[in-house]
Amino acid sequence: MPAVLTAVTPPSVARIAARARRSRSLLALSVCVLYAVFQLVAGPRWTFFPDSYRYARAAEQYLGSSREEAHRTALAAFCASRADRTAHDELLQPTVHESRHTLRTAAERACLDRWIDAPDVTTGDPRYQAVFSGRPGYPLLAAPFVGTFGVLKGMRLLGVLLAAGGSLLVFGLLGCAGLNRRAAVVGQVAFLATPLGWWSAQALGEGLFTVCVLCVLWGGLLLLRGRSLGKGTALVALGYTAGGITRYSSVLVLAVVLGTAATWALCRNRPSRHRGTAVLAVCSVAAAGGVAAAMRILGLASSQVTLQDTFTHHFDTPEIADPWSALLTLAVRFGRDWSAQQAGMPYFLVLTAVAAWALVRYGNGLGLLALATAFTGACVVAAHPLVQEADRLGVLMWTPVVLGLPLVVDRHWASVPVTELELRYAAATDTR
Repeated sequence: MPAVLTAVTPPSVARIAARARRSRSLLALSVCVLYAVFQLVAGPRWTFFPDSYRYARAAEQYLGSSREEAHRTALAAFCASRADRTAHDELLQPTVHESRHTLRTAAERACLDRWIDAPDVTTGDPRYQAVFSGRPGYPLLAAPFVGTFGVLKGMRLLGVLLAAGGSLLVFGLLGCAGLNRRAAVVGQVAFLATPLGWWSAQALGEGLFTVCVLCVLWGGLLLLRGRSLGKGTALVALGYTAGGITRYSSVLVLAVVLGTAATWALCRNRPSRHRGTAVLAVCSVAAAGGVAAAMRILGLASSQVTLQDTFTHHFDTPEIADPWSALLTLAVRFGRDWSAQQAGMPYFLVLTAVAAWALVRYGNGLGLLALATAFTGACVVAAHPLVQEADRLGVLMWTPVVLGLPLVVDRHWASVPVTELELRYAAATDTR
């Protein structure tokens, strides 16, 4: 070792490490700030969905409003948001010459007149309402934002915070995996630029659920690498618990898939045969069992109910006798259509293939977690093969891209070792 390096004192090393951590944190936070600025100009691209109305209504009820008051407040926000989007889209048509105010006012009035005396903007059927009453996580989180800033501003702010928070979790997860900060930022930006970030920012439960999944993945990575078993177990347990009250059906699928993957690694992959992998498998099995038990004890909506909801258009028509056969037929048709779309514009498949290769080759546990999560997203889409909802329901399929492409950057765009350059500078400074 050069003599100049041996002159470095421990306090200098501590200062360098602290400065590197601050630089890394500031870089990640800068990306979040830039993202928030971009969201200010998103305009009507951020809009309320029918599910957003139901979450807003539940948030108002958690704040103490009656069902009727909550309905009217949430409906006013829903109609205002949809009217903004309608007016924006109409003004892009070459044959439309009315003012934005006229178009917006007409659309908002039509929306209010249609739904003001209805129990819901979709259907008041108790079977459909039960699907959402079993998901209190997101409206509970949204309640303080709604109470402080109002429905639209509060839920929009929450969406930005969830998307930014998810990107920070990706940044931290990749740093935990040993990637340099450039590669970690690539993953953070990829998260915000893909459907994972877009859906996280909407007034829906996807943002909170994605954050929960990332907590599970971070804890799972620590367990698979045999590091910080206590912290890893806590993160996995927290992610499963919060995800369960946000979207219990998806957590059930995720827990089954991750539990199976961890068990396979424990049995077939020699480097993974240690206590951390076993803990991940046990936690996942416990989460799956807990969700299944809660569904039975609390009477939560089952897959049978959601299938009938799909094939009766929210229970507007009589239930069908064999929803599973109908699901298989629809899934086959959807699969053919999806394959044709990917063949015509294969950027998702190409990016996924490159990322999957990097994860398998260099992931060291991260690949198993990312691919299992993507498979979870595919399973959710297969259970609800609806063209108009596939992008949202299958958003976890982008996980390998977000976590895999940074591995390519890390391997082929490695930063200059900070330690030697900065330690030389510190040594020179200390000898003055």
